[in-house]
Amino acid sequence: MALGNSQPREPSIEPDIQYIKTSTSFKDAVYTRRSRPLAGLFELGIRIFQFIFALASGISYAIELSHSNTSPSFIYTQVVFGLTLLTLIIEAITLRSFRAVFLVESVICILWLALFGVFYTIYIDQEMSLDPRYANVELRRMRNAVWLDLVNFVLWLASAIFSTIMCCSGTKAAVRGKLNGMKAKRRNGKYEDAENGMESGVVRTDAIPGNGDRLPTYEVVMTATREGRL
Repeated sequence: MALGNSQPREPSIEPDIQYIKTSTSFKDAVYTRRSRPLAGLFELGIRIFQFIFALASGISYAIELSHSNTSPSFIYTQVVFGLTLLTLIIEAITLRSFRAVFLVESVICILWLALFGVFYTIYIDQEMSLDPRYANVELRRMRNAVWLDLVNFVLWLASAIFSTIMCCSGTKAAVRGKLNGMKAKRRNGKYEDAENGMESGVVRTDAIPGNGDRLPTYEVVMTATREGRL
């Protein structure tokens, strides 16, 4: 190949464009999944059911708490109820990124499970006699509230699993985008090095043996020229 016929290769701008796009690919991946009809219907439906069942359970315990049942277990029910409503309100008025939402929902799920376990032992488990501190209640209401606690646990478990899937999907896309961006920068760097070599009059070709990826010296170029390889 003659030196006069060498044409510098224009660096491609596609890798840079791809890098810019993938820099926000976490949100892109999450929004793509959330835009599906089933995902949107699931989110809306589960939020409605979480609010309804949390309200039913919280009010049941609040009624008994107002009847001077001030044991720590009844106070704990209102703490869980309050945290649940606060989480639902925050998620309703803010844009969910799913980066930390699955952690919050997992904590709420565990709180409901603990609440169910405590009051199941008190009001459902017949192997133990009823503690006098919890006897001054409407037993039927409390037993219904226990099963409402179980429903709340299942709802928040499903929500936590959904958020975890969203977070994993977004993280996978973000990592893939960063890797593609690094490869694009590496390719652009090679194109710039080749163009700079052409402009400075230094020849870089695979026809010269033993050069690898290094630029040949003047003596090597002259020797290859005399031998007719350039």
